[in-house]
Amino acid sequence: MKILIFASGRGSNFEALVKASKKGELLADIVGLCCDRDCNAVNIAKDNGIPVSRIDPKDAESIIKTVKQYDPSYILLAGYMRIIAPELIDEYPMRIINIHPSLLPMFKGKDAIKQAWDAGVKETGVTVHFVNDKMDAGVIIMQEKISIPSSIEALESSIHELEHRIYVKAVNSIVKELKTLLISRCLLGDNVRYDGGNKHSKRAVKIARDFNGTVLKVCPELDAGLGVPRDSLDLISNKVVSKNGEDVTELMVRTCDNIVSKLGEGMILVLTKEKSPSCGKYDPMGVLTSLIVNRLGSRVIIVNEEEI
Repeated sequence: MKILIFASGRGSNFEALVKASKKGELLADIVGLCCDRDCNAVNIAKDNGIPVSRIDPKDAESIIKTVKQYDPSYILLAGYMRIIAPELIDEYPMRIINIHPSLLPMFKGKDAIKQAWDAGVKETGVTVHFVNDKMDAGVIIMQEKISIPSSIEALESSIHELEHRIYVKAVNSIVKELKTLLISRCLLGDNVRYDGGNKHSKRAVKIARDFNGTVLKVCPELDAGLGVPRDSLDLISNKVVSKNGEDVTELMVRTCDNIVSKLGEGMILVLTKEKSPSCGKYDPMGVLTSLIVNRLGSRVIIVNEEEI
């Protein structure tokens, strides 16, 4: 597995990743470093024989061209103080990972450690998350907490120590354990919705195409034999009810149970819709998504189409 790193500053997280890679603790090869300016991370890369590329953060086309030369499996942001261009996310959806020194969604943006200190909270921590178009808002891969010590200097030291440990741990969990992608067929452009339509997502299509593992494409309602077109479904008091009033709860649970039984070992990325009685993530959670969460728990990373 090949990792490309973006950095802008002193490179402490980059250096920690390099050391972990050399010791065999990071289960991936660091193939290059991309920087938007001269910084200490460049010196670290040169000292370790890692190729360095200078990028212009405003030139998305050039960045994509540079990244493709490295052919990375994942891009890691390690103190990269620039907004990632949506064009790069389009090219590498759910394959760009960032580390942030707070328990997101608290204390987004710059100076997160000072934000936590000034807020007087009792604990803060570090978050590793996928990158999307919103600042520090991508789906969380891993978080760890620490208690606030007696000084901001001690807090900064504790946060940096935690960052160096959790980034390696989180990346390893993705590289080693992420083996299955379960994805809603309508996001791939299949006309399987109750009205014969779809919620085609170019990023979802690319995620499925580039995924290194088993891809399971599902539509629970169609798999249940409800056909297209069909009456729309709704969740009412934990019952799945058709628009015509028919209770199809047993049918949907049985169908979703069969889908869950096909999921293998390791971590599972579930790419589904925001709202759906069968496979939605939110308000309320669909039958399939709910079964996956209840049975597989921490092994699952659930993403809806708005979060890619």
